[in-house]
Amino acid sequence: MNSPSTSTSTSTSTSTSTSTSTSTSTSSNLSIWSLSYYINLWNKQFTEPDSSEETRKTVLRLTERFGETHPAFRMASYNEAVTFAKSKFKFLIVYIHSSQHPSSNSFCKEVLFTKEFKEFIEANYIFWVCDISTSIGLRMCNLLEVTTFPALSLICCNNVPGLTSSSQPVRLELFQGNQLSTKQSAMTIIRTSASHYEPSLIAAKADHDLREQDRFIRQEQDEAFYQSLKEDQEKERIRLEKEEQERSEREREEKEEQDRINFQRELEERKQRKQKLFINEPKQKQQNGVDITKLVIRLHDGSKLQRNFLITDTIEFVMDFIDTHIQEPIENYVLSTHYPKKQISNLNSTLKEEGLYPDSVLFLSEL
Repeated sequence: MNSPSTSTSTSTSTSTSTSTSTSTSTSSNLSIWSLSYYINLWNKQFTEPDSSEETRKTVLRLTERFGETHPAFRMASYNEAVTFAKSKFKFLIVYIHSSQHPSSNSFCKEVLFTKEFKEFIEANYIFWVCDISTSIGLRMCNLLEVTTFPALSLICCNNVPGLTSSSQPVRLELFQGNQLSTKQSAMTIIRTSASHYEPSLIAAKADHDLREQDRFIRQEQDEAFYQSLKEDQEKERIRLEKEEQERSEREREEKEEQDRINFQRELEERKQRKQKLFINEPKQKQQNGVDITKLVIRLHDGSKLQRNFLITDTIEFVMDFIDTHIQEPIENYVLSTHYPKKQISNLNSTLKEEGLYPDSVLFLSEL
């Protein structure tokens, strides 16, 4: 728990004006409550109660007894109340209640649970309440150096130059006993004391707001810079990707063109080699007595070829002859007869075996 340190103030010295008998009696009661607190801890095996739950139960008991017209109690632990007040740059007022002290009950009925006090507190402060009968209440009573009841403490939760020396909350004032006897006196002493410290808190808030504004501006600038950088990087990525695609496309086209040229060159060279095979056309029976056959070959474009072949020549040989007269690769075509209509797919068969003698008409068609 953030323990509030104490600071010297005029109101604190005023609070010591309480009668000696009252202080002695209250100190005696605190000693009894302290002993009871540690006995309870021993019985509970030193398990510390949940301060938020204790606060909730304290508020419930107070509202059940005194009504719903009261300042907005911060329903949270003390540390959470400090954090909230710090975020709002407001003073935190801590009220420590003692149901066994007559003045506490009078304070609740005549001051705390009134419309005027409710509006006064809610307009200016964060309010948190605890009970001396709870563990958090007893600890706060000791930390704030409470000597009588009712007791209100004005606490600064922010790091304010001139008021605080660290990030820990600081007790600025302690109001107790007769100082809070009436509604008017309670509001006056709180207002007067707070007005002494408010300029420092307002200056600290203005400085904080300025730093936050600068931080926000820098953050916006950083976000704009990183957004612009991200957009530039994305543009660069797209540009490089496009260049890479264009380069790949050029390389692909160049390769395809080179492959086409190489293929065309190889095709021409192959056709030239084949042409040498058909320089001499057989005119009659060869010396070895092999018969010849006359073939008429109708090409796919409507033109025709005519030549004599040996009946022992293969279909492949005839295809090579055709290959020397067309531009396209011969592998894309097949020969067929019209009567009977059939495709000649066996390139190793001879013209005689296919029945293509003494003459025949063949048709070249695409596969």
